[in-house]
Amino acid sequence: MHVPNDIGGAGRVVSWMKKEGALFKKGEPMFEVETAKTTIQVDAPEAGTLLRITANQGTAVISGSAVALYAAEGEPVPPELLKPASPATLVIRLLDEESGLVTDAKVSVSGREFEPAPDGSFMITGLAPTSVTVSVKAPGFLEKILVLRLAEGETAKHELNLVSIERLRGSAKAEKQP
Repeated sequence: MHVPNDIGGAGRVVSWMKKEGALFKKGEPMFEVETAKTTIQVDAPEAGTLLRITANQGTAVISGSAVALYAAEGEPVPPELLKPASPATLVIRLLDEESGLVTDAKVSVSGREFEPAPDGSFMITGLAPTSVTVSVKAPGFLEKILVLRLAEGETAKHELNLVSIERLRGSAKAEKQP
């Protein structure tokens, strides 16, 4: 199941009307996508069974993005999709270009904030194997927004280099000088 091509670029999944395992009919409301201009209700393209939601509420999407797996009415359902998905884990380390590890930061997924672990990394567990939108905000650095695709049972590790606002201002001043 996909985001319609006519949403006008980018958006965010705001809600799902159906849960995994639900039967649905053609034309039945399935989910909503919020764009810069409006909220669009997306209907089922055909009758079937919703197997896996791959873009949960809050996930950033673009025109044509896959948001769910489903079996059309009458199609056999693969046995591995009948059981719940194993959760995924995301580990993020934040680094700056000069002093190394950054721990004074806010890392959030779908509006839920996470605290750094004792080693300074941010460990986010229990994530649905889907696309997740991660927001990283640290004082003195540019905000980073990431959209990551996580596989079932995966532990994904990412190191993010943060860009200092002061350093960015300094390079902009240097470019302006003759």
